[in-house]
Amino acid sequence: MAQIPTEAPDAAVPLSAEDIAAAAAARGLSILPECETGVAANLALLARHARILRQAPSETQA
Repeated sequence: MAQIPTEAPDAAVPLSAEDIAAAAAARGLSILPECETGVAANLALLARHARILRQAPSETQA
């Protein structure tokens, strides 16, 4: 069964090491030190995709 998002659709993606750690802790998750770089890279990519999806379609896309 699909999960329903619990945050607003425009919620910011955590990008700093401190924000990532806080977001993980708030969800009861731990991030292994050797995985921190990969987690940060994946969150940066997700944030980029979110920015693209939030943009209004251009005239060529409509």
